[in-house]
Formats: sequence, C-alpha cells, structure tokens
Amino acid sequence: MEAELTKESETESIVKKSDSSDADSDADEREIPDSKDSKESAPDDPYFIPMTDVLLLKHGPKPLTAVAVDPSGSRVATGGFEFEVKLWDFSGMDKSCRAFKCFQPFEDNQIKDLEFSPSGESLLIVSASPQAKIMTRDGEFLCETIRGYQYITDPASAKGHTHSLNGGTWHPIDGRKFLTWSQDTTVRTWIIDDAETIVNDTRIPKYHEILRPKTAQGRKVIPTACAYSRDGFLVGAGCQDGSLQVWDTRKPLVNTAHLLRGAHPPGTDTTSLCWSWDARSMATRATDDTLRLWDIRNLRNGPVHTVRDLPVLFDQTSVCFSPNDTLLVAGVSAAKGDPSSGQVIVYRRDTFEVTTLIPVGFFSAIRVLWHPRINQIVATFSSGVATVHFDPTHSRNGALMCAYRQASDASRRRRQGHGSSEAFIKPVLLTFDEESVRIARKMRKRFGNLEDETQLAVAAVITASERDQVAANEAANKAARKRAPPAGEDVGQRVGSLHRYMVQQIVLKKNEADERAERDIRGAILRHADAAKEKPFWTKAYLKTQPNPIFQKEKQEDEGPSGSKKPRPPPV
Repeated sequence: MEAELTKESETESIVKKSDSSDADSDADEREIPDSKDSKESAPDDPYFIPMTDVLLLKHGPKPLTAVAVDPSGSRVATGGFEFEVKLWDFSGMDKSCRAFKCFQPFEDNQIKDLEFSPSGESLLIVSASPQAKIMTRDGEFLCETIRGYQYITDPASAKGHTHSLNGGTWHPIDGRKFLTWSQDTTVRTWIIDDAETIVNDTRIPKYHEILRPKTAQGRKVIPTACAYSRDGFLVGAGCQDGSLQVWDTRKPLVNTAHLLRGAHPPGTDTTSLCWSWDARSMATRATDDTLRLWDIRNLRNGPVHTVRDLPVLFDQTSVCFSPNDTLLVAGVSAAKGDPSSGQVIVYRRDTFEVTTLIPVGFFSAIRVLWHPRINQIVATFSSGVATVHFDPTHSRNGALMCAYRQASDASRRRRQGHGSSEAFIKPVLLTFDEESVRIARKMRKRFGNLEDETQLAVAAVITASERDQVAANEAANKAARKRAPPAGEDVGQRVGSLHRYMVQQIVLKKNEADERAERDIRGAILRHADAAKEKPFWTKAYLKTQPNPIFQKEKQEDEGPSGSKKPRPPPV
C-alpha cells in the first residue's frame, strides 16, 4: 500500500523511492513505497548498495559539516555552521523525524567533527575551538581537553592545543583514547581516564602522545586530515604541503613509518583521509578537486587511481569505503558555473567505474558515511539536511525503524501546536469566557469561518491567551515605571534621582566648609585645640611624665655660643 506524503511542517522528513537515472525528480512529491513491493521489485545488486529509499533529517538552513552514527546504528548526531549539535534516535522517532535533543557545546564555533566511541557511550565533539569535548550519548558533558598556552614557541611544550582544531577521531579499538589535530601543526592523543575534576570543570590535564608533521625542509606543517587504520596500528595524516605522512603506533612516534611528498599539489588542503578495512589502502579528497586511492605498501609509486574534476567547496568534504571494501563513496560540491553538479558518487575500488550516481541538485554533498552494521549511507549537504539512504532488502534497523512508522495522535498534537497559532483542542474539555467568544466572533476575518465549534473554541482560546499576554505586559511595564526614578528636576520637593541628590549634598557640605574657612581661618584651626589637649596624637607618651610640653628655645642668628654677638664679616 502506497501513501502520498504531504509536507506537514518544516521538520517533516521525506521517504522516497530514489532513481539514479532520474535527476529531475522532486523529493517532496515522491511516494512512500511499501517494503514488500520494494523487496519484490528491487533488482539484483552484487554490491548491496542501499540506495533504494532515503530518509531526510532536517537539521537547519546552514551547511552540515559533521555527522556521526553510533556502532549499533540506532542514534545519529549532526552538527554544522549553526553551532548546534542535534541527536536523533531511530527507535524513538516516527516518520516526522524530530531530534530529541539540541544543544550548543561551544559558543559561536562551527562544529567540525563528530564521532561516537567504539562502545557508543561517548560522543567526541570537535569545533573551531582549541578544546575538544566528550559528551555522553544523551548529550551530557563528561570532560574536555585542556587549552595550551599559546605564547610558547614550541607547541610540543604546551599541555594542549593552542590554535583551533581541524578534526578528531577515536581509536578504533581502545575506547579510552582519541586523536585530535590542530592549526598549531600538531597531532595529539588523549586518554579519558586522565581527566581530573577541578572545582566544576572536568578536564584532561595533558596530552598523552604528540605527533609533529614536518615539511621536506624540516619546518612545521599543518595537518588538515587524520585517521586511524582499522586495526589502530597506523595513523595517517594529510598536510597542507600536499604530503601524506604515516606513523606506526607500535614504534616511537618521532619518525614516520611511511612518507610521500607531493601526494597533492603544495598549498592544497586534504579534506578527508579514509583507511580501507584491510588497512592496506587509503583514499584522500583534497581541495585540488581530486579523489585519489593509495596503496600503503607502494606509496612512492603514486596513486593507484585518480579521479579529477570533483569540486570541493568545504574543508570537511569526505570519502569512505564500503563495508566489503569493494566500493568508495565520495561527496561532490556544486560548482559555481554548474550548480547542478552537486552529487554523491559510488565508485568501484578496483577500476574506479561509477556504479551509482545520486544527483542532489543545487546543494553540495559534504560528509558521507557508510555504516557497516545496518548497511545504510548517511550524507550531509550544504542545505542543512542529512540523508539516510537505505534498502528494505539489504538494510536492517536504522532508518527502517522510523521511516514507515505513523505518528501517534499525541505526537501529532504536539507537532501542530508547536510554533503554530492553531492547536488541537477538544471542545468538550474546553472552558472559555464569554468575552473571549465575543472578541473571537468580532475578529471573524482574522480567524476565518467560526461557525464550527472547534474553530470557535480555538479562536476563543487564542484570544484569551493574547488578552492575558497584553495584561501581563502592561503590569510588567507599570511595575518597571514604579521602580524607575523620576525623570524631572524635582517631584514634590524631592530630588529627581539618587545620583543628583548625592551630588547636591556633597556640593553643599563643601561650600559650607569653604565659607567657614574664609570667614575665620584662625578659629577654624583653634576649634580642634581642646581635642588635641585631651587626646594628643604626637605627644601621648608624655602625658604622665611631662604633662606640659617643653619646647626648645629659638637661638638668635647673631649670638654666639655664649650669648655674645658674632662679629660681622668685613665687606668684600
């Protein structure tokens, strides 16, 4: 049975039957396919590409640059230019697909990377800030990395990153360790167990290990993309000088185990680096509009395959391998001259032939992720939408748990009442006053036809709420006017404000003191004589032994030691 989907709200998701050959199809006008019909009509696909149906998760109007799916495939996290992270739970959603939590882990910082831990209990959040945060799967704060002192010349001497982060990832096996790379030219590993609680902040006081990429001249270079191999033994980094540098974690991390200069042109950023499941190949995307496949055993022989003319407009444009290591999925941005070039392309790993092409119209594909357990592809776009591609035959759980689930009455009422002036109200349970009904009937043009009992009830409730809101605003304004000081010069023979009163009193006291001093200077000084005799300040030690002070007599300048006058010197 097929039901036509109508656009109920901005957060309404769309389940459609996708066809790679039909580029002009509109997502809002597609029909929901029946899972049985899909199974019967689905052609034999040797690669098991889940591209039959798609579920939309509408995050917001700005580009989505980060997406993560937990290992079980039941929860999705999205983030981007809106500084917000939204959590979606497939098992708790219906086909309207509303996020169950939205929060801002960093104020006014773009979310660059998201990833769930191998156990699925923690979520790593990386933004443009020098600090990374670890949250629970429910969005509760756990800990964060420390920020390094930015005025140290050697970045390795700092306890943490000193500049904005470029990304982060978990160790594929050890759930206590994760990796971050930054604009300070370092790659650092952290261990959650080292976190300490100081006052109300829980932070990791120092990094565990540090990797420092170098140019051919031995200078520092910024890593723009990093990744662990599937076994966790190798760490690969794509740098701004176009080089690929690989370290072996089983050896000292001073020198690289594999190094290739000029993997991409110098000055280009490697936007994504992904390891194959057999840990023998790497796929890279860069701002030189290319997709390259490398064999880690023969890096110096150059790329195995190269695809050019794949526009990249975002620093997080990614590529990923299929779970069976036979395919690659790459996101392509929409070029300025050709706005319809935005698409998601699936290539064969051995020949790099295009097996599936999904045009996305005027939007750029940024992140792509192929989940191995549920066999579903998640992609994010510059329009602020994340798509979950699935196949009822080859996929399991994930989007299938909510794609065809009808919304309950309670959920529909909450959705219609949220952000809307109309709400579902039962007239039997409704109580409203006659004044609200009279005003509602008077404003017939505003509310439309009010002869229906439900419409009349809705209009009455809206009118009553608006009237209560106006009364509350008037009461608040009246209370604020009472608290404010008078604006005039004086009101009722009192000063207009406290500030003016204090200034006036200070001026009056100062004028009185000046007038007394001008009238009688000697009297102004001698009025303190009695107090000085009773409580002297300087001669208090002589009150008992010498009550009457004895001062030294002045000597005349003309008298000698014996009292005789000194002879005047002769004139010169």
